[in-house]
Amino acid sequence: MLKKLLSSVIALLLVTLVACSFPRVEPPDTEIPPNSQPHQEEGEQQNQRTPVPTQPPENLDDLPNSDEDSVEENINGFDISDDHDITRQAESLLMTQINTAVDQTEIAQLPEINTNNSSDDIVMVYEKQLPEQITYGVQYEKYNLTYDYFLITSENEITIYENPNLNSREICSAINSEKLALHQKLTGQSQNGSDIWYKVSCKENDKLVTGYIHSSAGTTRTFQFNKMLDAIQDLQSQVSEGKLNHVSNYKNVNGVPPDKGQGGTDEFGMRIYQSAPGYLQADTQSDFRYVPDGMLVRILEDSGEFYRTEVDSYNQELYIPKNFIDPNDALADLTQVVVIDRKQQNQAAFELSGNEIRMISYTLSTTGVGGPSSFETPLGTYKTIEKKERFQYLKKDSNEIAGYAPYAIRFCGGAYIHGVPVNYEEKDGELIDPGIIEYLQTIGTFPRSSMCVRNFSSHAEFLYNWIEPTNGAVIVIE
Repeated sequence: MLKKLLSSVIALLLVTLVACSFPRVEPPDTEIPPNSQPHQEEGEQQNQRTPVPTQPPENLDDLPNSDEDSVEENINGFDISDDHDITRQAESLLMTQINTAVDQTEIAQLPEINTNNSSDDIVMVYEKQLPEQITYGVQYEKYNLTYDYFLITSENEITIYENPNLNSREICSAINSEKLALHQKLTGQSQNGSDIWYKVSCKENDKLVTGYIHSSAGTTRTFQFNKMLDAIQDLQSQVSEGKLNHVSNYKNVNGVPPDKGQGGTDEFGMRIYQSAPGYLQADTQSDFRYVPDGMLVRILEDSGEFYRTEVDSYNQELYIPKNFIDPNDALADLTQVVVIDRKQQNQAAFELSGNEIRMISYTLSTTGVGGPSSFETPLGTYKTIEKKERFQYLKKDSNEIAGYAPYAIRFCGGAYIHGVPVNYEEKDGELIDPGIIEYLQTIGTFPRSSMCVRNFSSHAEFLYNWIEPTNGAVIVIE
């Protein structure tokens, strides 16, 4: 097999030249972020970790040769060069998403995919379909995949077998970060203390191949369309009851919220920077929590120095000082929604018209990881605030420009949906743009960004050209 031969040759060269295995998605010296354990069966609890907050550089408005509004903090939770290294190796092995992924529509070519095992062996059949309330109208199809898929997390090359046992014929191989079409969960030969296997498909030299992979090789993922639908319908219901406003405090332009606790976050992990205080009573001495920039709220009444608001993302009424909300900037008509799934590391975009909810894209994404210098993408419902063809970002803990992100849609503070980050190259003391980068193998694996949501650059461009901020929203679910 060509892929197997290439894999062996490249692996031998890598051992000879750099004496290391295929790099892991998670750097080995870094704590594994939430939802990134190598494999978990359905229903298992996942570890949660509260991000350690950082404050933005104090002199963001004093950067040389830069428009302040086009510069953000570092948007990478991990060094972006690691992602590029992983991607280059996947490309050399012809094991990228575009080489090996199976489209949802291609499953029709495998009519007996769920029938050639004993029913006694089958634990679960994966046959995810769109809910009836969602119309399929996909317009972006470059990296489509099946609605259920298996993410390879093993740092070693994995064999896919003809049957669920190690003695059967090897039909192809897979590497770290590949996403394989998922068909069945079943029992087979025990390995590493588990007899759970998965029936999967991928492309080998443009031909669909199907086989079995042991559960220890990775974890299952899915598009949670029912959760997405519930979130959209809930927001539609809110808009139908009257206009929604949003918190506005981009780069603390409308004021610095009061400190709460230690380290710049509240007890819910929400960051002080670019947030508003939401008080339990119309009194600045009362308890409060942070409501981030961009989060949708409903003004219930004018209460002196405050607006009494309903914050649906928190299921709570809070008093927010008036300087943090513009009552004239409202979401009155909802026509476009992007739903980001933080747990599954994927997303979908929807057009809304009358009673129709039409899915126009579904794809992989990478959200923020909590850490010493990075933040999780916050859950909740947000207004699409603005679009930027590109914005620049700083080096970690520095006021120096590191690079830029293309085709950006801002929805919360300095958090955007955007394309692959590009680090500038330095030559003779000048920063050189190497050009937009389309693809990262790590997109759709585990949180690796800082608050932002990474997309393949062509998909970010698709969304950028499609969405109109006035009537758009972003919903982050888990």
